[in-house]
Amino acid sequence: MTYLKRITAGNAILLIAMSLILLCLLAGCSLGSKQITSLEQLNDPEIKIGVGTGTGTDDVVVKEFPKAEIMYFRDETEAYGAVSQGKIDAIVFEKATMQSAVRNGLTGVRIMEETIGEDKKAGIAISPKTKIPDLEGKVNEFMSEAEADGTLKEMRERWLIDNNETMPEIDVPENSEIHLTVATVGIIFPYSYYKGTELTGFEIELARRLAAWMGASLEFKIYDYDGIVAAAQSGEVDCIAANLYATPERQEVLAFSQPTNIAENGIMVRDTGISLANYSNKLKSSFEKTFIRESRWKLFLRGIGTTLLITILSILFGTLLGFGVFMTCRNGNRAANRITSFFTWLIDGMPVVVLLMIFYYVIFGQLSVSGTAVSVVAFTLIFASAVISMLRSSVSSVDRGQTEAAYALGYSDRKTFFRVILPQALPLFMPAYKGQITALIKATAVVGYVAVQDLTKMGDIIRSRTYEAFFPLIAVAVIYFILAAILTRIVSRIELKIYSRQRTREQVLTDIGLSDEG
Repeated sequence: MTYLKRITAGNAILLIAMSLILLCLLAGCSLGSKQITSLEQLNDPEIKIGVGTGTGTDDVVVKEFPKAEIMYFRDETEAYGAVSQGKIDAIVFEKATMQSAVRNGLTGVRIMEETIGEDKKAGIAISPKTKIPDLEGKVNEFMSEAEADGTLKEMRERWLIDNNETMPEIDVPENSEIHLTVATVGIIFPYSYYKGTELTGFEIELARRLAAWMGASLEFKIYDYDGIVAAAQSGEVDCIAANLYATPERQEVLAFSQPTNIAENGIMVRDTGISLANYSNKLKSSFEKTFIRESRWKLFLRGIGTTLLITILSILFGTLLGFGVFMTCRNGNRAANRITSFFTWLIDGMPVVVLLMIFYYVIFGQLSVSGTAVSVVAFTLIFASAVISMLRSSVSSVDRGQTEAAYALGYSDRKTFFRVILPQALPLFMPAYKGQITALIKATAVVGYVAVQDLTKMGDIIRSRTYEAFFPLIAVAVIYFILAAILTRIVSRIELKIYSRQRTREQVLTDIGLSDEG
């Protein structure tokens, strides 16, 4: 007991943190399990097989392994981690991509020799709302020439077979009458990924060659696979270059070029586990790959800047908007109150990611507005809605007699609110306000759905290159904690300035129109 009493609060926190890290390591450690050695083993009700959303491989799995359970993943990186940790038994994806992942450090997995199903065709997908005349015809003409002169063959051998990451110099015009906007993902090696802070890969080179051939300036926008087709449908981008498979459903809404790549369906299964003794070296390697290699820490800094920009602007605009609307509705304006109540109900009842995507793909779908600007608008409305609710609650908590007394002393309505009611309501308002700031900065983690490269998205990009989740996710979590603490600390300092109990006696008496002599 004496020893336990000596443990300070700081030591206790340190012990808890170390315990959590150990649990994380143990959770990710493969201590041995049944190995998949044949295709027959996969056709079992207890087997879980991962597939990529929209890749069409789910049909292949249903046909080849009808008894297995299908698990859907947004991208390969998530699925690789799931199979290496034993959360699923196998994944069915493009074999060349799996082989590239293993060559670049993915461990705990094994690629089976067999391929299944028909080969998949990927191509450049053209938006039906592109403003570039006959873009589909231009893309197909370019593809025909690149196939005929051997350019595509050389690119496939260099990127997909030789694993050569060299991006050749391609002269893309910076200022041109034609502007080509290309959607890509930035997280799938070797097609579209980040090398350091530079976007590169097979599809990126292909897009650059297309722009140079067209004499067009070029802009890339980064999306998740979940939203990349919608971006093309809405006309936000002219085309997609992201190793996108031409599935029947996608061909109904987008035109596809001649194949850029024909892929085999491979099967990746779990390999023998990593012993606890190897984790020290593994952690050192993971840290180096996450932060040091290719200066990937710069990606975190870029993501922090974007997250802070969206958060701070949303707080400022949301506070001003919320306070302005509250003041408009404060004295019982019936129409204003009904409209405000309806929109507050609508915003509060809708998932943040859905609201964000409605703004980006529907409301601003036909306008050339960046994902960052749309995010600021959406989160401004979300924060304003919260501010209105918090002000109503805190102001209503102030006794009605305070208002009547102020009126009796001859105070105007405006002076009564700002001199009497608001100072008493602020101590009730501020704790909830600080909590809402923390909630807001965490909510911004979904802006990657609308082509914004925030902190969470940068973590995903780094994870797609290292094929490890521990340090990228822990780093992102810690940074969010730090950012939330800094912002709430700043608000707390402001809070000390405005609380009436923090002011001198003379200041309080002056505010209510009295003095020591009176």
